[in-house]
Amino acid sequence: MDAAVKYGEWCKRTYRCRHFVDCRPHIQDYADWLVEQDKSPSTVHTYLAGVCRVFEVPLADIQKPKRVTSQNIRSRGLKNVDSRQDTKRETSPQLYDFASVVGIRRAEYTRLRGDDLVYDESGYLCVRIRRGKGGKYQLQRILPGDEMFVRAHFDGSASLVFKKAELDNQIDLHHLRAVQAQRAYQYYVERLCNEPEYRAQLEAEIKVRWRKYNKRRWKQREFGDSYKLRGSNKELARRLGRPTEYDRLAVLATSVFHLSHWRCDVTVSNYLLAY
Repeated sequence: MDAAVKYGEWCKRTYRCRHFVDCRPHIQDYADWLVEQDKSPSTVHTYLAGVCRVFEVPLADIQKPKRVTSQNIRSRGLKNVDSRQDTKRETSPQLYDFASVVGIRRAEYTRLRGDDLVYDESGYLCVRIRRGKGGKYQLQRILPGDEMFVRAHFDGSASLVFKKAELDNQIDLHHLRAVQAQRAYQYYVERLCNEPEYRAQLEAEIKVRWRKYNKRRWKQREFGDSYKLRGSNKELARRLGRPTEYDRLAVLATSVFHLSHWRCDVTVSNYLLAY
């Protein structure tokens, strides 16, 4: 909705539009203007997706730069904002440390309550997200070594875990989410390598969660042996000294239990390759 409001304001400034229907013909011009403003292909896509949805215009009909995941800049490398004082851990140490081992989105931290620590369908400790991205319910698994630390933040009450002031900062929570995803992937890989029987157990746990919360039909090919990078993502991994091949089951476990994305490609491109 915010994207549509910004588009309406742009139409008012640029074309003096006064009514909703007056804005509809200018979406392509807006796309061209976003490109002129040096917005990344991903940002352009995000802005236009909201606009097209509101005006019921197929996004595919709008000419825009092609997105390449290896060129994503969100939470990657150093940015000007990183020099600000309110991006540092000292700004909100409790939030920073909690985010480093939980890895949810900023809006989800604002709604966490003292009774949002639960066990999932397989008996693992999870942080409950009542209304995540897209309004979806999700359970964020906690890695075994982090359980005691996470427990200390929940008192079983309906009170908010974090005060508003603790979230009034520019800490890069998306980066911490990516780092936590990388930790989770490493945890699963190590167990899969060291415990041969764990593969069948993990596969069964993923299936249970998938069938309970994911609307997509289960496909057994999701359990292929490896996920191999190609093209620009492979080049990026080599530049970063990262693997160009991942254990698909470990990636899927990370995606399902720690990101709620349910997709290997998104998990690898936007989280495991983040830096």
